[in-house]
Amino acid sequence: MQIETTEINGFAIDTFNQHGLEQGKKQGVCPNCSHTRKPANKKAKCASYDWERGLGTCHNCNTSFQLHTYKRKGKAEKVYVKPEPIVVEQPSTKVEEWFKTRGISQQTLIDLKISEGPEWMPQTGKTENVIKFNYFMGGELTNVKYRDGRKNFKLYKGAEKVFYNIDSIVGYEYCVIVEGEMDVLALHEAGITNAISVPNGATLNSNNLDYLDSCIDYFEDKEKIILAVDSDEAGQALQTELIRRLGSEICFLSTFEDCKDANEYLQKYGAEKLTARITGAKPVPLENVTTFRDIEDEITDFVRNGFKKGFFLVFQTLMIYFQLILVNSLLSLVFLLPVKVILSTKWLSDIMQTMAGKQLSLRLRMYLPICTLTN
Repeated sequence: MQIETTEINGFAIDTFNQHGLEQGKKQGVCPNCSHTRKPANKKAKCASYDWERGLGTCHNCNTSFQLHTYKRKGKAEKVYVKPEPIVVEQPSTKVEEWFKTRGISQQTLIDLKISEGPEWMPQTGKTENVIKFNYFMGGELTNVKYRDGRKNFKLYKGAEKVFYNIDSIVGYEYCVIVEGEMDVLALHEAGITNAISVPNGATLNSNNLDYLDSCIDYFEDKEKIILAVDSDEAGQALQTELIRRLGSEICFLSTFEDCKDANEYLQKYGAEKLTARITGAKPVPLENVTTFRDIEDEITDFVRNGFKKGFFLVFQTLMIYFQLILVNSLLSLVFLLPVKVILSTKWLSDIMQTMAGKQLSLRLRMYLPICTLTN
């Protein structure tokens, strides 16, 4: 089997075979869990390798991983300030304990390169010890989001805004978009490693998606994009804009029942149920299209009981009798009458008065002939 060592799906490979796995083999050890297993199982071939797509899947820890690292795809439209390169060090015990209360393990912090350190925060006007969410793109540190103990945030001044964890979706046929870095960590904890977050949350009045323009090349090969944003009004506004920009035909929606976001859902229901919420994402409903599930109860009633009795109206001015059948609050009338009769208000007024008397709402559609056949 010939293995591509320079490019996959248009992404230039930066580090080929980053985990040092058996090149060309379809099965082998897992870089995520094999080193933590019992001595007798450390060399067990628990993972499958797909060298063509550059992905691996572990059947022991139920996670997926990228076989390579990649260079950035696409260029920024202007020159941005870049944070100084860092050596990511393991956070302190205090920070790890805080993340643990949110359902996030030490290994996830290592995988996502979470760090901490002093940073001046404008909200407090002084230097605080902060958690650093490091934004990498093409393997390079592109931005940093700082969070202090009072839940104040800021991004690195002048740096390019990109999706958090954007490198993680290369090679996958689908990805998950969430609203915050903590939600990315929650999904990673649940084994969904190809999740990304918007850099600046959601706002109710406007959502500036300039970061989407910077990362648009990363979505070209995606067959499915799952939107799992917050359930509040601002989150739903962000969801609507993402659907508009990415296309409703490839967007799927995931909700978190009685929880606000993915991290809250992880804490309340656990990793397995969180994974189920994402894998059970549903397509974006098409506007003005009714699916079978929408009318399933009405169809069942029709099969069992047949047509319901309609309403009989008499229009003396037209000398025509109509039987009106109201289905799903929608009344459609088709008239084979001259246009001048249809456009008159007398018959429409009679219908409206009759329906109002029966306390029924009416949505009326009129189909008018656009041509006339003559001998």
